[in-house]
Amino acid sequence: MPTFSRADQEQFEKAKDLIETAPPKELGFIKSLFFGRLKSEQLFPYPQQDATERQRTDELIARVDDFLKANVDPDRIDAEERIPQDVIDGLGKLGVLGMTVPTEFGGGGFSHTAYCRVLEHIAQHCTSTAVLVGAHQSIGLKALMLMGTDAQKREFLPALARGEKLAAFCLSEPEVGSDAANVQTTARRDGDDWIITGQKKFATNAALAGFMTVMAKTPVTENGRTRDKVTAFIVTPDLPGFEIVSPNRSKCGIRGSWQATLRFNDMRVPNDRILGELGKGLKVALSVLNYGRCTLSAGCVGGAKKALAMAIEHARKRRQFGRSIGEFHLVKQKIARMAEMVFAMDAMTYMCAGLVDRHADDIILRINLKIMLYHKNYVIGANLN
Repeated sequence: MPTFSRADQEQFEKAKDLIETAPPKELGFIKSLFFGRLKSEQLFPYPQQDATERQRTDELIARVDDFLKANVDPDRIDAEERIPQDVIDGLGKLGVLGMTVPTEFGGGGFSHTAYCRVLEHIAQHCTSTAVLVGAHQSIGLKALMLMGTDAQKREFLPALARGEKLAAFCLSEPEVGSDAANVQTTARRDGDDWIITGQKKFATNAALAGFMTVMAKTPVTENGRTRDKVTAFIVTPDLPGFEIVSPNRSKCGIRGSWQATLRFNDMRVPNDRILGELGKGLKVALSVLNYGRCTLSAGCVGGAKKALAMAIEHARKRRQFGRSIGEFHLVKQKIARMAEMVFAMDAMTYMCAGLVDRHADDIILRINLKIMLYHKNYVIGANLN
């Protein structure tokens, strides 16, 4: 019988919490491959929007494209490192900031596929604006939609859906990045409230947000044993002890989006602001991040399509040795590879979106595999000089 060190035992307990976040009723396509099973019925027929929603989405995309061309200057946003408030207000009036929110709470009630299509178009025009929309809707308010009580949804969702308030997701910390189980921010019970102490970093939209999902460690007693487990809280900037240390830091790209550093100085949060169950914050965080990754990839697809179109245009106009460089075999090959990669990215993104709309039991590994492939193969910006 192997023996574990205390540190190993703690990691083992955290791993169990992670595994418990999404117990599938049936193995998905990717996991089934590890058992030698090819479940092609989970992929085909390839998911498509129904005619009614496709028409609704097409109409919204047309309005969004017109708005972006008339009101969103990506070069100015990049230079000034901020997205003008009138752009945020305009997106709210168009219904973009509440697309996936149910109609009963003032949203558009669109599918995940529709949302990805709109986000793809926004990213083609301005990636900073796409990041703001994605951070607000894909992760900022998603925990409220998935795990919130009816009372919490009625209180917060309508204003978020209209864009009157922005949402943010606060997980990362100065010493904690993607290791969600090791957050250092703590919350202790004090009567009917919780006292939250700690810091968050790289929180997109947080300096602008009126609603935040914040992860903190809380003491939880199970089977007579007390240990710290992550809990999700609803935080608003009017709470005593809430502090914006830094609203943003300059970046190499997506310069118009803001990533804030926050400090919670014994911030008092009412008990009814817990999202989901006490000690089940990992389930909240990982469920939300899965949706965020699926929509982030739609923005990547939009950027890739734009880069491909720009590369083709450059290859047509750039002339060397008496002809356009697009006539040379190696340049054709580069563009063909780029088109192949864009097609694959598009196919995987909307396959995942279709699975989300089908309420598939097991999408985690598929989404993470897709993101891993993007990071490994994102070679759209080939040098065509």
